[in-house]
Formats: sequence, structure tokens, C-alpha cells
Amino acid sequence: MHCYPYWGMPDMYMDFYEDHSGLTDMYPDVYRRVYPRVREICHHMDVPTNPRMYPQVDPRMIEEMVGQIYEMEMSQPYAQQFRGVFRDLITILVLRELIGRRRRYPRRGYGPGVGYGPIGGYPGFF
Repeated sequence: MHCYPYWGMPDMYMDFYEDHSGLTDMYPDVYRRVYPRVREICHHMDVPTNPRMYPQVDPRMIEEMVGQIYEMEMSQPYAQQFRGVFRDLITILVLRELIGRRRRYPRRGYGPGVGYGPIGGYPGFF
């Protein structure tokens, strides 16, 4: 089931509406270089057995994660030009990644009110 932005929109437009490659190609190079490291650190640290991450994230843990990524990236030549805001950028990316990992439902296509709901398994019920 597609979530159309407007009722009556022809199917051929959904290909354009759901294709985000044009937007993702506009990310700056620094994002493409830093974000894989952010995901890697979050993958290793954001586990349910880590008491500093669950049930609530310890702010000092965020600072340690940001510090690890910052140290790895400052050795790269492109990072020198972002010295003032680079740490803030990494913090934003880490927080965004952690928020995305802790969602109750995926962004699109699943969850209450989409498809088969918890009430009797009938579509459309919440």
C-alpha cells in the first residue's frame, strides 16, 4: 500500500515521489565520509546490554562516541576546514542515528493504522 500525497494521484507519479536518490545525491561530501563512521560507532555501542545506553542514553556516552569519531576524522585532510562546527555536526549525526534506531515502528509502511492493524487483523483499523 502506497501512502499517496494526494488522493487520485496516478501511479506513474509515485515513482518520482518515492525516489529519493536526487535528494540523497545532494548531501555534502563531509556527510558521506563521516556518516559511515557514525553508523559503525552506533552499531557497536547501541546494544541493549550496554547499561550506559539503555534504558536512557548517558550524555557522557554521547560525548565519548563523538570524541572517538572526531579523533578518527581529524586525521583526514578535509576535516581541517570544518574545525569549528565539525564536532557539532558529528553530535547531530550521532543523535539522529540513535533516534532512528529507537523508533517503535519503521518510518514508512508499518505500524498502527497501516495495513493490518492489531484489532482483528483487518486493514484500516488502528
